[in-house]
Amino acid sequence: MVVMGFIWKAASILTLGGVSSHSRRAPQHRAARAREKAAKAQAGLAEAETRVAEEQAAAIGKALQEDEEHGQADLEEVAEKEAEALPWARPADS
Repeated sequence: MVVMGFIWKAASILTLGGVSSHSRRAPQHRAARAREKAAKAQAGLAEAETRVAEEQAAAIGKALQEDEEHGQADLEEVAEKEAEALPWARPADS
């Protein structure tokens, strides 16, 4: 009996390469989990980059709008000062 068990064990080691089927699947499972984690991390990174790009676009748009408003106010102020400086540009009732 012991000899038969020993022969069977030796045969299984030779035919399976000394590794059980469970332990052969473990590296494949770990690799699949690693790929899954990498894919999730990459998706998270892409989402974060999208949010940053949207926030940057909004900040640039707001800055451009404010710059336009300040520029318009400056132009109106210059126009008022020029009108005050030129007597013929004033309304006749002043």
